[in-house]
Amino acid sequence: MDCLGVKNKGRNDKKKMKHESLSTVKSLPKELLVEIMAKVASASVLDLCKVKLSCKDFLHASEDDYVYQHASMDKFALVPLPWFIHEKESSFLKRCKDSGNSEISYREGMVEYFSCFKIDSGLENLKKAALQGHVDSKYVCSMILMCSKEEEERKVGFDIFCSLKTSTCVMRCRKRVKSFIRSMWVNNPVVRSNQECLCHSSMCESREKLKKLSRMSFLIEDEDDATIASCQYCHADYELCLFCKVFEI
Repeated sequence: MDCLGVKNKGRNDKKKMKHESLSTVKSLPKELLVEIMAKVASASVLDLCKVKLSCKDFLHASEDDYVYQHASMDKFALVPLPWFIHEKESSFLKRCKDSGNSEISYREGMVEYFSCFKIDSGLENLKKAALQGHVDSKYVCSMILMCSKEEEERKVGFDIFCSLKTSTCVMRCRKRVKSFIRSMWVNNPVVRSNQECLCHSSMCESREKLKKLSRMSFLIEDEDDATIASCQYCHADYELCLFCKVFEI
């Protein structure tokens, strides 16, 4: 009887804890539940699926557009092949796209701009993602704009690049973008040969050093820019060289 009593007490305690947990969840405002689900989704889609099954409140909160907008795309191929995508996966990705997921805008923009010759829509998607704070999109936009023949566009691209340098994320962005570009069929490479440098100073020591490195095709990807150039414009010129080098096969 004593053992049976202990077992029953244990079951009752678990039921009580579960009831208290559910009561706590129900007491939370919907906006907070949606924010919690968005945080889970941004970390792992698999965890999102598990949390959705835990209670109806989480399930309802997970259906908010805000959650799909922040859902992580890490478990999905960078360039998904239609014949390998299941119906549920396709439906999930479409919902994320319709909800304004910046990672999907970025990926579609990359494929459209560099692979499908859809230059305008590709750049539009990249800009859309960049405006949402997507750093890799900011990096690609800055490179494309700095390669433009229009002075105003080059200035905008340079300003974006400087903001990325301030955030010290240029090298990480470059590596991720390089990996993406190498994963798809490139039909529209960015080539910057014979284009005017951003640095116009004939007295700039950094510019002369950059010219020598470029002629030698000796571009150091993992070294701090400060050792390459002390001029901000030369920093941008050097990064453009590294970016354009990605398209060399």
